[in-house]
Amino acid sequence: MMMKAIASAVLALALGGVSEVAAYTTSTTPPRARAAPLKMGVSHSQWVGPAAASAAAAALMTTAQPAYATIEEAAIKVVDTTYPIVTSLPPKDVAPVLSKAIKLGLSADPKALVNLIRAADAALLSTDPKALVAALKVVDATAEKALAKGALPPLADVEGVAKVASSALATTDKAKVKEVTNAAISLTGSLDKFQLLATTADGAKLASKVNPQDAAAATSALLELLKEAGAQ
Repeated sequence: MMMKAIASAVLALALGGVSEVAAYTTSTTPPRARAAPLKMGVSHSQWVGPAAASAAAAALMTTAQPAYATIEEAAIKVVDTTYPIVTSLPPKDVAPVLSKAIKLGLSADPKALVNLIRAADAALLSTDPKALVAALKVVDATAEKALAKGALPPLADVEGVAKVASSALATTDKAKVKEVTNAAISLTGSLDKFQLLATTADGAKLASKVNPQDAAAATSALLELLKEAGAQ
């Protein structure tokens, strides 16, 4: 139950953050004066001959898949289920909730916040450097492209980011990922209760504008990604 609650919270903040970026990138502020939003690089196609494809299919039936393949599928599923929600939410409705969520996070016990930051830093350090750098390059390129157009990146680009990010995540020490989860759970217990109630109430109002089936699908996808990443 705790993991499901965290997944829902992460999803809400992610949706809020992306919607906020949408409003930000369409503002009149010069591109270089704005923070770069996250964006993904477009994935490449892999061509395989009929015979090779048949052999690969047979191999998939009897050979265990690499960890990244499962994580990649989970990451793309998260993107595919959340993107329609993000594009349907008006930034003006998301901004107040996001602002309260940020203030809520700052109300946490400083020690709990430091522990979370340290855990996240340790997880990043356990990630394969080449995979991490590759992912950051794609994110940076996508961000520049989004800023240039002044709009959210297209779904294909976001899926591309999910692919390279999941490839990096697949190399991260799962024990370190679990430590990040535990630190996040500890942090939620130290949040200001009054701010938590207020933010939850506003979040519920925002969630009421989302199709329940879409929200359930997105939450389920996020839980699956957390499981594959070792967060559960």
